[in-house]
Amino acid sequence: GMGGVGKTTFTQHLYNDSRTQVHFTVMVWMCVSTDFDVLKLTQQIHNCIPPTENETASETANLDQLQKSIAQRLKSKRFLIVLDDIWKCNSEDEWKTLLAPFTKGEAKGSMVLVTTRFPKLAGMMKTINPVELQGLESNDFFTFFESCIFGEHKPRDYEDELGGIAREIARKLKGSPF
Repeated sequence: GMGGVGKTTFTQHLYNDSRTQVHFTVMVWMCVSTDFDVLKLTQQIHNCIPPTENETASETANLDQLQKSIAQRLKSKRFLIVLDDIWKCNSEDEWKTLLAPFTKGEAKGSMVLVTTRFPKLAGMMKTINPVELQGLESNDFFTFFESCIFGEHKPRDYEDELGGIAREIARKLKGSPF
């Protein structure tokens, strides 16, 4: 969906729902935006997942070691990884590299959830059952728009002088209040 339509808000609602929190043992939220750097994202995700009891603490910038550690930490846990607002990913190989440690888990029901405004990215990421959020329908949006501007008190001369301007502004917003 387009910017401002509510992808992140919708996903936050799901992420924070008590049923979601009961279902997943490990939950990680990453805001990606334009900085799709596999090593950096892997490090950030790694830092959000609690270490295993027998794991020795070590700081590393080695992608392979980080991914092995993530796979070990998640091995028997059901997890939810949210990658929010992805703007770019240079290749399918880069995407597969990022996902590698999440494919080795033993627990069923784990999920990597992605939000993006770009259908091509969603297609490349091979999402299952994508949900495309749309703006409000034209008449519903205009009613909402008027309510935000005037509340319950429309001026008498509104339709004559301001109605056309309001409709033009609403049209340009394409159903999004932002």
